[in-house]
Amino acid sequence: MNNAEEKKLVGKTAYETIRHDIITGTLPPNERLKLNALQQRYGVSINTLRETLMRLVSEGFVLFEDQKGFRVNSVSVSDLEELIELRSTLEILGLQKSMRNRKSLIEWKSQLISAHYRLSCAQSLMLEDEQTYAPDWEKADREFHMTIVSNCGSRQLIRYHSTILELFMRYQVLALKKRPFRGQGVVDEHKELLDLLLNDKEEEAAACLLHHISQGSALPI
Repeated sequence: MNNAEEKKLVGKTAYETIRHDIITGTLPPNERLKLNALQQRYGVSINTLRETLMRLVSEGFVLFEDQKGFRVNSVSVSDLEELIELRSTLEILGLQKSMRNRKSLIEWKSQLISAHYRLSCAQSLMLEDEQTYAPDWEKADREFHMTIVSNCGSRQLIRYHSTILELFMRYQVLALKKRPFRGQGVVDEHKELLDLLLNDKEEEAAACLLHHISQGSALPI
């Protein structure tokens, strides 16, 4: 591996690790992100950290202020409500386009089944010990919903939905610190949604998805 490839890999790892720590609350809302402390914590150069943080600024996870530097973006009811509206709009549109894309429908449904199986396993573990398995559940939940829009045929829709979904999932994970996992209710919602998708019930699936996403409005901030 040459130096350029190694630098790219280090930058990618730093980005994914810091973003994960923000989503899971390891780096909590409003925390100052001091470069020297981050360098010791993540073991990467100052230049790599600046590039990583600026990328996270562009995605809405980090805020940069002149004379003050970087900090983890705050959370608020109004921000959550906006994320719910944006996620609903993008994900329902992605669902509709995915269901209407007949060319790769069978492959897409197979991917849905696989993603839902992983989510079901993660949800079962969450019912036993949510503190331990929250990261695995967050990943499986996010991947299932990304799979829903994956057959839409629009790279831009997939890209923007992915960012909005990750910002939304940050609220979901932070909420676990204040209230328990929704448990069997969310398990049933995901199973109903899968069944509707597999049976080509577009209108019912869209309504089910909207209801499922709207449950996020009850998250404690």
